[in-house]
Amino acid sequence: MRRRWKLPDPDRIRQTDELAQALDAPRAFAAVLVNRDVTTTDTAALFLKPDRSQLYDPFLLPDIEPALDRLRRAIDKRERIFICGDYDVDGITSIVLMKRCLEAAGVDVGFYIPNRLDEGYGLSERGVVIAKESGAGLIVTVDSGVTGHEQIDVASKLGVDIIVTDHHEPQDTLPNALAVVDPKRKDSRYPYKDLAGVGVAFKVLEALAKDYREVAYTVEENLDIVAVGTVADIVPLNSENRILTSLGLDRLRATTNPGLAALMKAAAVEPASVQSTHIGFALGPRLNAAGRLGDASIGVELLTTEDASKADAIALKLDGENRKRRQLERQVLEDATRILEETVDLSRSRSIVLWSAGWHAGVIGIVASRLAKQYNRPTVLLSIMDGIAKGSGRSIPGFDLHAALISCKDHLLSFGGHQYAAGVSLAEEHLDVFRACVEEAVSSKLTPDDLVSEVKIDAMIPLSACSFELVNMLKRVRPFGAGNPEPVFGTRDVKVTSAKVVGNGHLKMTVEQGEKVMDAIGFGLGEVFDDLKRSGGMVSLAYVLEENTWRGVTNLQLRLKDVQFDEY
Repeated sequence: MRRRWKLPDPDRIRQTDELAQALDAPRAFAAVLVNRDVTTTDTAALFLKPDRSQLYDPFLLPDIEPALDRLRRAIDKRERIFICGDYDVDGITSIVLMKRCLEAAGVDVGFYIPNRLDEGYGLSERGVVIAKESGAGLIVTVDSGVTGHEQIDVASKLGVDIIVTDHHEPQDTLPNALAVVDPKRKDSRYPYKDLAGVGVAFKVLEALAKDYREVAYTVEENLDIVAVGTVADIVPLNSENRILTSLGLDRLRATTNPGLAALMKAAAVEPASVQSTHIGFALGPRLNAAGRLGDASIGVELLTTEDASKADAIALKLDGENRKRRQLERQVLEDATRILEETVDLSRSRSIVLWSAGWHAGVIGIVASRLAKQYNRPTVLLSIMDGIAKGSGRSIPGFDLHAALISCKDHLLSFGGHQYAAGVSLAEEHLDVFRACVEEAVSSKLTPDDLVSEVKIDAMIPLSACSFELVNMLKRVRPFGAGNPEPVFGTRDVKVTSAKVVGNGHLKMTVEQGEKVMDAIGFGLGEVFDDLKRSGGMVSLAYVLEENTWRGVTNLQLRLKDVQFDEY
């Protein structure tokens, strides 16, 4: 599939030259900083050394004072508190963080996670009732609740107070809770809007810690939990998220949490060298697997147990569940791709909305994400059961999926989420009109040119600029993730001296430019091999520069993102 390279504009190039000179650093490194809006020596110093002092004041959050007042009263009176959260990694880690800190303050804490397959996304009325029956006078929601109007009204009728902590987009009116702590509220003065659910929980506890020493100690001790939830929720790793993730990764590398240690062992991740990518592709999926296929409470059990042998057993069970998840995911992906190819004219459709009665509801969000990335179109997949279609949507850069769902809300039973990811439910008979509504919303915002997949290039450089010095400097830009992707460089006029397809469709090459010779690997790029043979051996490459260790020897290699054979 043809991809468009997005090169730095002239202003970025000018700023790069100025910053490289000011820092006395390679121009390629300066370009990476500038493309992350780090344009001065002062902002570079802050960016390259994330620190607790850079975090914003939690007392700027909306409704933080009434939330703290009610929490203090519950702690001082030793009330039972109930936490209601979501079934994904962000929800699980938010529950664990809140539970551990409140228990450290001396209160009895219960929790409830809705079953993805039976109850779906959001605050559960069943959870509210169970909280009341357990003797709780206060419910704290985490990673959910901002759209739970009906459920919170039920809690009010039962005489249970609710504090909402959430990071999803509110509706036009807020629920009738005692406090709604959400940085995305329209009236919010909080400087940063993109915290994960666990990040919002952290900020509430950070404020509470000023009154309770035990909370202060515990919230600091659980920064590794915060990092796992933040990275796994794919929120932008900039500003506070980057600071919290960086601090949390430092703690994760020497974690005292038996559950996290067991999870890394099951995923074959070396703790001392763990990075954000390990959370995204190894730890997060395993922790997520239980919620996708059934009961997510086992994830909370894993992260709160102090018994190492029990943690090992749970981690191995989650590893097995993750293998089942991958198999289900492959089946749904194959089926969805077949339906897409048979029923959708992608030359005319700018969105993808597909459904089936046979799809497992726990994996359709992952498959929607894969299809959105592959076809560069906002995608919604739905599973039908008993006349109700429940599904997940994923968007692409430049399109607000949540706003599109608002425009289609008359056809929906419920929906929630944010710009790039959302959950929906609707009656089966409304599927066709919903698909037409989504297509209309997308077509009104995106042009055919917007549907061409882009590769964002940080800087065009010669191969001679690729060095171990540059790689080591780029490590300071970590942690990488959404909003702070791995730096990508481009090089024109590269000669391919050897090439072959290896493994499951991967492209392996040796390339040279002048006296510089380098190895290159393009995962999933085997399809361009035939074009290589016709190109005469001259190409342009987009790539991540990285170290590769084989049999104890470390060399530089290019991990290819794209290969071009002509001008772009």
